[in-house]
Amino acid sequence: MRTILERHRILCVLAILLFAGAATAREDDDDDGGPSRVFSAWTISIGARMGPAFGGANFAPDLTGKTVRMIVRPTISGKALRVKIENTQAATPVTFLRAFIGELGAGAALVPGTNRQLTFGGKAGLTLAAGGQAGDSAFSDLVSFRVDAFTRLAVSLEVATASEVSGHQLGLATNYMATGAVGSNTSGAGFTPVPANAGNFPVYWVAAVDVVSSHASGTIVTFGDSITDGRCSTQDSAGVIHPDQYNRWPDVLAARVHALMGKRAPAVANEGIAGNRIVSGGNGPPALTRVGRDVLDRAGLRWVVFFEGTNDITGGASAATVIAGTQAIIDAVHAKGIPIIGVSVVPRGRAATLGGWNSNFEAQRLAVNHWMHTEANFDALIEFGALLQGPIIADTPANVAESLHPDFNCGDFTHPNTAGYQAMGGFIDLELFK
Repeated sequence: MRTILERHRILCVLAILLFAGAATAREDDDDDGGPSRVFSAWTISIGARMGPAFGGANFAPDLTGKTVRMIVRPTISGKALRVKIENTQAATPVTFLRAFIGELGAGAALVPGTNRQLTFGGKAGLTLAAGGQAGDSAFSDLVSFRVDAFTRLAVSLEVATASEVSGHQLGLATNYMATGAVGSNTSGAGFTPVPANAGNFPVYWVAAVDVVSSHASGTIVTFGDSITDGRCSTQDSAGVIHPDQYNRWPDVLAARVHALMGKRAPAVANEGIAGNRIVSGGNGPPALTRVGRDVLDRAGLRWVVFFEGTNDITGGASAATVIAGTQAIIDAVHAKGIPIIGVSVVPRGRAATLGGWNSNFEAQRLAVNHWMHTEANFDALIEFGALLQGPIIADTPANVAESLHPDFNCGDFTHPNTAGYQAMGGFIDLELFK
């Protein structure tokens, strides 16, 4: 097992510069590559049951008779695509009249001439069953569509009936809705942003965009909790959360591999859920439950980066429980012949007097990390902790914890700030993905 050692911070700065340049790159997907294959180029984990009856991050308006326009950002170029729609978290079915995909222009408007209708088994409409039943998700048919890496697209779903929504709480992108069946309209007239839910900017129903490419080298699935999902990644110094920034560490990783490999770069799929746990409890289905749907079923899967455990520990799980759950994830991925890269549990140095972390939690974290270094059969290990570690916090001699570095702490002693996420994405050794 290889361990990624701490990089000098100048490498992080260089990686950020590469990120800025690569995010606007456009690559031709010509025909001098290998056979065309399908890769999950943008994903989000549908992990929340949402609707008018729910509050907070799970609120969604009544969408019957409306069109929603969900914004996606594929990480590779290609010549065709398909879209996955999920109703996996809702207790009731949903019916869509039509669905479209087009290139996003300004606001909710689309670039003229780019909007293409999607079909499902040759049909325009689609009904998905309630979550947990057969038919609670579906792929559209492949449609010819020019995709340029990091160019934003809009999936428009005309909702016939929906009592509630299957969604993702922390989308961090401005999505839109309008009255009526107006998915074919390229104009943004009549569209307004969906409720931001206190800076979460949720996503409704759209779970994946798979792109056909003859060049991409595979799909990297980043599988984790809120630090993978991007909590605090776009929060400014005043505490305001901004959408549409694409500053999570998987975003930075995607830009870096694209800058290095061009059109042969792997796609990067983000399967983080804020508050997620490995074994039980937490937000969304636990990792052990969702690993098949959110990881192993992703098109073109070639690598998995697994980064969970801290929420299990704060939920009272022992190191032995976290280790057993992590080993089960490793075994499931290896059974498919896929390498899995682990990430040690990072410092979460909220002292006992601040709440949320204590000496027992710290002892469990250190035990899990010791196992990762000495016994776990990960194919590699990323040490974000070496990058993010700050000063030691000690309330008493019995309660000693490593805190996040002040330069990388968003203020909650748990999540990195914008600079921290950029540094994390720049810290990863790209040799892992060649």
